[in-house]
Amino acid sequence: MEFKIITHELEGVSSNYIVLNPKTALKNDLMPGTLLKTSDGKYGFRLITSSVIEQGLGAISDENLKLNSIKEGQILNFIPAGVEGVTRIIRRKMQKRTLTDTEIDTFIQSLNSGLLTNSHLASFGTAVEINGMQEKEIVSVAKSILNYSKKMEFSGKQVVDKHSIGGIAGNRITPIIVPIIASIDLKIPKVSTRAITSPAGTVDALEVVTNPNLDFDEAVEIVNKTNGCMVNGATVGLGDTADKFLSSVKQIKVDPREMMIASILAKKKAAGADFVIIDLPTGKGSKLESRDDARRLAYDFSAIGNKIDLKVECIISPGDKPIGTMIGPSLEMTEVLNTLEGNAADLLLKRKALSIAGLILENKGFADRGQGERIAEDILDSGKAYSKFKEIVEAQGGDSIISSKTIPKAPYNYAITADRDDIVYSLDSYNIGMMARAAGAPNDKMAGIVLHVDRGDAIKKGDKILEIHSHSEGKIDEAIAMMKTEAPIILEKSVLEHITGVQD
Repeated sequence: MEFKIITHELEGVSSNYIVLNPKTALKNDLMPGTLLKTSDGKYGFRLITSSVIEQGLGAISDENLKLNSIKEGQILNFIPAGVEGVTRIIRRKMQKRTLTDTEIDTFIQSLNSGLLTNSHLASFGTAVEINGMQEKEIVSVAKSILNYSKKMEFSGKQVVDKHSIGGIAGNRITPIIVPIIASIDLKIPKVSTRAITSPAGTVDALEVVTNPNLDFDEAVEIVNKTNGCMVNGATVGLGDTADKFLSSVKQIKVDPREMMIASILAKKKAAGADFVIIDLPTGKGSKLESRDDARRLAYDFSAIGNKIDLKVECIISPGDKPIGTMIGPSLEMTEVLNTLEGNAADLLLKRKALSIAGLILENKGFADRGQGERIAEDILDSGKAYSKFKEIVEAQGGDSIISSKTIPKAPYNYAITADRDDIVYSLDSYNIGMMARAAGAPNDKMAGIVLHVDRGDAIKKGDKILEIHSHSEGKIDEAIAMMKTEAPIILEKSVLEHITGVQD
């Protein structure tokens, strides 16, 4: 069945569809809802009929046209998809069976082609979450994702990467590390994401100063020009097959670690890296609560990476409090620029960025073991990293004349003060993040939280504890209300528990 492709938008309909005239569908014995794929298996669509489309034409959304690199007017040959085999694969995983390479590739190919429904993805994701995957299955998933992904290729220089599993304990170090590494004879194509549950992902913060929403070719060009880039994975399109899966299953609060591991490593390999360091923030309020969990994940990352010819090293970092004192896109970018300018207000942020950059330098032979952090600091202190950051920002469409002083600030802010003399016992990363989101972050780029205390600080009544920033006074009120139910800052307790015993 050959149809000439045009663009057409249908309100309230998902992007993954093809619209045929009812007579065209009838002529080809096709019923609405039928899954169709191109004869080469690259693209897949769900059939919808509408008389507004002329006979012989196949209409798809403009979004899908661009996503699949299909040209308007192109003639495509379609066949029924027949995804019954995928159902059998899902049932085998429900039964705790080990999937073969062929079965995994069939599933990933069907996913990549857009042939699977949310029900397929939810069922498979739940089965993996409950029953897990063997190492060889995870390797197979990673290889299959790679097989259906674009791949960046660079000549002449080694390619490295870094990744954090996220949360406000892992934010904002990327824009410090990338220019340090790019200042020497290494390439670092950093593909990042927006915030999912945190107040600011790397992409959200970068949008304050430049355009991270570049396509594949633009990203490659910038890396070749500057040695580095900081771009949005959703627009670059590396390993986005896995993104389709993970974004669907997150709707039902399912996040199978095996698919996450395969996805992350496949993307790093697709970006051309032969070495990646992964940051695992660990502790209360972070994604990994225990050190043992972090060690197991680190081992899995390393083992799977080795099987796809990618060297992986992991660090376990403190995740029980924010890194830095500013939370929210503009605020975090201000703190990044302060660090690059040599005016780091938060020593922990600076040291963490330098330690990761140092490990990369050591691995690639630019520093002796144990000397990488010092060399990274020399690059930072010399101003080379700041200059490289501005170069990358300009190459991506931003203004190179930027500093911590030029970042816009929210029109409203409110200070929370201590109501008594006390000592700060801990900072709750999760609740601080939720408070920043209540203030409007990340959609409101200038919204967020500025911390004025740290764990162990002695405070006096009336001392400023934190500030809430927002474009909306109402959002500030929402954030203030959270102080009463979800304490972001916990003061020292002289009594941990009061037990009165049994009362008659």
